[in-house]
Amino acid sequence: MPRHNYVPTHLQHEALPLRVSCSVDSRHLSPASCGSPPYPDSDGNLSTSSNGSLKRRRGPGRPSKKELKERETRVQKKEDSLTMAQEKLKDLRLPSTGTNNKSQLIQGIHHFRAGDQVEALKCSDYCKEWYCARVVQVSNDKTEPCVFVHYEGWPPDHADWVGLGLVRTHANRTPLRFGPLGRESDRSWKDYATFYYTSQNISLRQYTGLVQDRRMALHSCPCHSAVTIHPERPDRIGSILQAFHAQKMLRYFRHIHAREATLDELVHVHTPTHVRNYTSTTNSLPPTTDHQHEVDPNPRPLKITSIAALLNSPTESEESPPSPSPRSHRHGSIVGPTRGVGGGVVVEANQDDIQQQHRRFSTAATTAAAAAAAAAAAAASSSSLSSSSYDSNTADLSEGVLVPVSPPGLVCKMTCGELGIAVDTTFHPLHSSLAARVAAGALINLVTPIVEGQLHNGFALIRPPGHHAEDDNAMGFCFFNNVAVAVSNTLEKYPSKIKKILVIDWDVHHGNGTQKIFYDNPNVLYISLHRWEQGKFYPFSGAPDECGEGAGLGRNINISFNESLDKPKPMGDTEFMAAFYHIILPIARQFLPDMIFVSAGFDAAEGHPDNLGGYKVSPRGFALMTKMVKELAEELCSGRLVMTLEGGYELQPLANSALASVAQLLPDHIDPDGPLEYKHSLNAIKPNQGAVDSLETVIGIQRKFWDLPEYLFQPGFRFHLPVEWRATDSISTRPRRDKRPRKVPVVEGY
Repeated sequence: MPRHNYVPTHLQHEALPLRVSCSVDSRHLSPASCGSPPYPDSDGNLSTSSNGSLKRRRGPGRPSKKELKERETRVQKKEDSLTMAQEKLKDLRLPSTGTNNKSQLIQGIHHFRAGDQVEALKCSDYCKEWYCARVVQVSNDKTEPCVFVHYEGWPPDHADWVGLGLVRTHANRTPLRFGPLGRESDRSWKDYATFYYTSQNISLRQYTGLVQDRRMALHSCPCHSAVTIHPERPDRIGSILQAFHAQKMLRYFRHIHAREATLDELVHVHTPTHVRNYTSTTNSLPPTTDHQHEVDPNPRPLKITSIAALLNSPTESEESPPSPSPRSHRHGSIVGPTRGVGGGVVVEANQDDIQQQHRRFSTAATTAAAAAAAAAAAAASSSSLSSSSYDSNTADLSEGVLVPVSPPGLVCKMTCGELGIAVDTTFHPLHSSLAARVAAGALINLVTPIVEGQLHNGFALIRPPGHHAEDDNAMGFCFFNNVAVAVSNTLEKYPSKIKKILVIDWDVHHGNGTQKIFYDNPNVLYISLHRWEQGKFYPFSGAPDECGEGAGLGRNINISFNESLDKPKPMGDTEFMAAFYHIILPIARQFLPDMIFVSAGFDAAEGHPDNLGGYKVSPRGFALMTKMVKELAEELCSGRLVMTLEGGYELQPLANSALASVAQLLPDHIDPDGPLEYKHSLNAIKPNQGAVDSLETVIGIQRKFWDLPEYLFQPGFRFHLPVEWRATDSISTRPRRDKRPRKVPVVEGY
């Protein structure tokens, strides 16, 4: 044995640096194992004195019996201390200090059960603190074991996925901390735990998925709506989750872990320049050969369908036709003043305002980074984790290094005084980029288990929305086109299973971005139902004769609604259902999609002001449309259906409509009143005159591309719905409007 590796057996735990002797006193080593002495005819412990004589020296590394005994005592104490620490860690159900072994984390996941009361780190305002939480669901993902927890005393939109290193059982060391709503009932959570492990719920967790992520709530106007309440705000997700929670509907979903979309996924539909402008990454973007990112050497004039239409509303005095433009702006040139969703006209900020905001958020990023580092150190200390172990488990609690993002379009001065994009699209330099990437990635993560057969359908509760975002422009509260990114990546990832996709967009605003991205794609059929008003309603695009181009000709269908000039009436349940029944269903059956996406905007719901919606679709109407689409998916593509949130800005109508709609994704036996029926479901079965005229225009154009039923073209046909669908008592189906603010009900458990 080499002398530098040898450690006596009784001291191997401490591994002290001992000096080895090869003298005859070293009984534990054979002479042969010591090697040759440093001098000829010497045993290695002989030294030469000043007068030249030889004398034996005592090896300085050889301890006495007393020293050996003291060392053994110290080693024993150290082992006892280590054993006690490991026992404490075991009680806390945390990984051992400094460990990054995923197998140990996966083993630790089995310690948690639904309904368990635990402590989990909660992140808010760059501060991470331990709060009492309840286990809602344990991830089965072996690559990233984590737990979905509901923080007691906090609204449901604060629920979060946390790594196993950031959740522990309470060991009565300190009092439990609860949110502002206080402690929740143990009885309600025991009820949830009992339900969770029933055979009924086990099968339900394989039916409908729900994806949410608290990081999307970080996206807001820097003014935090202190002066002006911006329509697209974090409360939108909170109101929907509160509605789900009040009806105890959250227990029926399988919760999906969200993530950020990768750069490669984003450049499937967006130009590298656009992705770079709206992300804080410094990494090089993957190369792309997509033709839509190239400039056509022979540009040709095309109809205005999106970029110009979205940003601009032609004035009456501007009658000059649009001039030809390159393919990168292939839907026409910009005409007229730039306008926003609410109808406001752009006010450009000066350079001083822009530079001042950049300095403000650069300073804020530095302060936030320091605060986050201090909070991480404190949390790691309180959880008995090393910094390396803590960092490996904070993916869901950290926003990473905050780098201000200032897109070139962030030059519009909004009414609140902050800078915005395209007139009134709010953008937070520190958080909006992250939220937009999480929204796109969350939808992709929901699609995967549906395509792979682990789920039947699902709802992506995400923001910011996406259907206005074009390949190279952010607008209309949208930065990345979530549906387009997910559709494009699904077609590429599953080419043998998913060859064609149907996208239905029932947001009251036309999805100009989705239309532009798939305008020449024969494998994506885009159908949009929206308010158009002859091109005078935002985003001023979506004319019925915009049908696609090239290989995608006929794969773009705009059901554009206009009010009748003689009898103007807003569209409601009957008008939307007529469009589904007579146009969308027959065309979808001919297209035979392998999967269906729904851009589910709820701004057509009754209660939205005229500039943001102005229609009167009831929660029952949205439920009936969802039922139709679900049945269509069951008929054509094995039930593969994904709904994703787009618009909807008045909180009460938004929450009620989303609740009614998403409930239809669940199995029929969930509703105690039984499944929703078409019979006696509508107050009227005759669409108004404006809808009849609009639908006649649509079928007249689409008959060139689809084999539509002959009855649609009979003289005097008015798109009536089946007689039995009319309610015998209209009051029973009339949506109840409560103009007074409602008190949020106190509901505990899931």
